[in-house]
Amino acid sequence: MIDDSPISSFTFSLQRGNKTKDELNSKFKTLSDRIDNLVNQFTIDDMPVLKPILNLTHSKSDLKRLAKALDRVADLIEVHDQLESKLKVLELAQSEPNWFASAFGDFETEIDSAIDKLMSGD
Repeated sequence: MIDDSPISSFTFSLQRGNKTKDELNSKFKTLSDRIDNLVNQFTIDDMPVLKPILNLTHSKSDLKRLAKALDRVADLIEVHDQLESKLKVLELAQSEPNWFASAFGDFETEIDSAIDKLMSGD
């Protein structure tokens, strides 16, 4: 039968404590190395972006929420960037219509058409 009463005393062993400390240090180092490898392997433009995030928080729930948010943003950002590029082209056409026309206009067809009209007497 197990005694459920709270412990009121125990024998303390420094030797057992040192053994436990060595085991914990070994596990801690192994996990630290794994984390460091993951953090250093994931880079954007050769910058390990996970380090600053881990400096902000170690909260599992915060890190999982961040991962979900990034997953959602990843689906939207490409379409967003394409729309932004198209808007910039339209804004350029509106702000610099003469330059835009000279850079992208196909006036050869219009000139040929005008010459044909003149020659035919229309």
